Parts: sequence; structure tokens; C-alpha cells
Amino acid sequence: MLPLNEPTATPATREALTQDVDALLNPAEAEGVYRDSSECAALLLLAGAVLLAPPPPRPKKG
Repeated sequence: MLPLNEPTATPATREALTQDVDALLNPAEAEGVYRDSSECAALLLLAGAVLLAPPPPRPKKG
């Protein structure tokens, strides 16, 4: 951050400030973090199948 009490060598233009603000508000997305919808659907189906599977039988006492 620039101190407010020191004058800058070149005055900031509105276009330069707009580009800086846009870059801060819309950062680049990290590569490899987001999955496509088919992978998400497959993972959702797999998780649902695991949750809906019957529990393993318990050993009988006696």
C-alpha cells in the first residue's frame, strides 16, 4: 500500500485504476481445482450408493 501523505511521481489515471480494481475483484481461477460436471455426477452417484448400501450383517450371539 502506498502511504497517502507522499506524492506519487506519476498521477494515476482512471483507466489504470479500473484495471487494477478489476484484477483484484476477479482473480484468476486456480488450475485443476474445479471438476467438470460428469466427474461431479459420478462422485455423487458413488457417494449415494455407499450411503444407501445395506449395513454388513452382525455376527450372531450364542
